[in-house]
Amino acid sequence: MGSALRRTRIVFLGLLVLSPSVARAQAPLTLEQAVQETLAHNRSLLGAKSAARESSEHVTEARAGFFPRVSFTESWQRGDQPVFVFSSLLSARKFGGANSADFAPGALNSPAPTGFFRGAFSIDQQIFDGGRTRASLRSARLQQDIAGSGVDEAASALVVAVSQAYGRAVAADAMVRGGDAAVASAQEDVARAERRRDAGTMTDADVLALAVHLADVQQRCILAAGDYAVARAELNRLMGSPIDHEFTVQEPPAASDAAAAPALAALFAEADASRPDLRRTSATERLAETGRDLARAAWYPQIGAQAGYEVAGTQITDRASSWIVGAELRWNLSLGGAEHARERAAAETATRARLDREEARASAHVEIVTAVRRLESARARQTVGRATVTQARESERIIRNRFDAGVASASDLLRASSAVLDAESQRINALVDAVVSGAMLDRAVGRKP
Repeated sequence: MGSALRRTRIVFLGLLVLSPSVARAQAPLTLEQAVQETLAHNRSLLGAKSAARESSEHVTEARAGFFPRVSFTESWQRGDQPVFVFSSLLSARKFGGANSADFAPGALNSPAPTGFFRGAFSIDQQIFDGGRTRASLRSARLQQDIAGSGVDEAASALVVAVSQAYGRAVAADAMVRGGDAAVASAQEDVARAERRRDAGTMTDADVLALAVHLADVQQRCILAAGDYAVARAELNRLMGSPIDHEFTVQEPPAASDAAAAPALAALFAEADASRPDLRRTSATERLAETGRDLARAAWYPQIGAQAGYEVAGTQITDRASSWIVGAELRWNLSLGGAEHARERAAAETATRARLDREEARASAHVEIVTAVRRLESARARQTVGRATVTQARESERIIRNRFDAGVASASDLLRASSAVLDAESQRINALVDAVVSGAMLDRAVGRKP
């Protein structure tokens, strides 16, 4: 293969990996920084926080049912409708005596137009409602707890999503960096094989095999560059940044091999106390119990008291005052058994909520077991991966020296070069799996990010 073809390959590969190379020149974005940016600016999390603030206002709204309701009205009307004129004069206390012209048939049947000004102030206080207001307040508070748990649940899920996207970016970046060195070595190998072929010590098949290996490494770099771009876009979305924002990633430190996860019993207890979705299902169960209380309240009457004061007159500056007080008892019962049906339906809702809570708890324990085993597996693979990379590189060095001395075949060199790439890929994948599994374990036990 000629020198022109080699130069074309170098330029082409440089263009393909330009984006990650430029990003590597920038200040690196660590995983911790990506998590903090996501928790501060992620749009879905901000929406969940807004919902939590909304639910807190509903608590205040429900609590207002214990306090009086005050109303004030100021109105004006004018007309000659007989009943309107009669009631206006009566409210304003402007009727004359028994022999007054106000009681003349003509005045009663066809009164002169009259204006009427009325100002009224009233106050209503609920005295007894069978526990409806108290149940509504408990319901609003439980809804607030559910919304707060939703915020924590969304934050935990985002941490896992960020860890996964960041891990994909780290793996792709490592592949690009490893591919750069592998391409350079493969190009030298092809050039050396061409010289030996020209000297008659190698065959065209050997040169072709090395050229195929070079193309395979270039293809890996192309795929890694694409994966890097996609992972970076996903991270930008999670962090609430512009999708085309440029940054570079930094390989997270490997977890200590001696680190061990706590006993499953301790993790189960921690999850039962802290996990957001378990707190949410528990609040939902209590909310269903509150629904039963609200259904029972329908059997009881409602008692309220009212008081009012008004000033009325045919002139805005000349009005008569009056007051009124009263009480009301309302007792609405269905003859078709609606109260019984509502109470039975609330009981079934409570049963379903209890079963959902128990199922969520069992699922959480399974998730903990899965996360612990994945984390242990990833840490063990990390140890093996580091040793495998060291061995593969040393093996490649020895075989390359033998190849340079003419005592190793092209096939031996190809296997050694491929083994280095595979070993490095397995090492970085184990590292990423350990990071993601750690985040999944934190989410599974309900640890706040």
